[in-house]
Amino acid sequence: MAEDIINEIRRTFEELSKAVQKTVEEAVKTTSETVRRVTVEQGVKIKEQDDTAIVEIDMPGLEPGDISIYISKEGDYIRAEGARGDRKYSRRVYLPFKVEPSTASASYKNGVLTLTFKKAKPQEIQIKVE
Repeated sequence: MAEDIINEIRRTFEELSKAVQKTVEEAVKTTSETVRRVTVEQGVKIKEQDDTAIVEIDMPGLEPGDISIYISKEGDYIRAEGARGDRKYSRRVYLPFKVEPSTASASYKNGVLTLTFKKAKPQEIQIKVE
């Protein structure tokens, strides 16, 4: 009888531990996503159109050849740098979603760098239950 009570208490604590862990993981994920959305700096616009993402970065006074663009392999941030005379820009933009780096295109017009990407589709893997 006492052993049954101890086992029941143990199961209850295990369930509680799993629930707390899941809650913490969700809070971290939500906070991370919120921080990414909030930390977009002035002079940067991020737009979503269906499965396409558009990022506009103000970089006035440059020529297209003055600009270098880098994107993380994971597709979660962009870095744009440019310099001409006294004008120097370095922007790192963390995206609130992932994009496919291989789909990137860029244009520069009227002081605005425009980057266009396809948004990455979430990938699932199947896990075998034993």
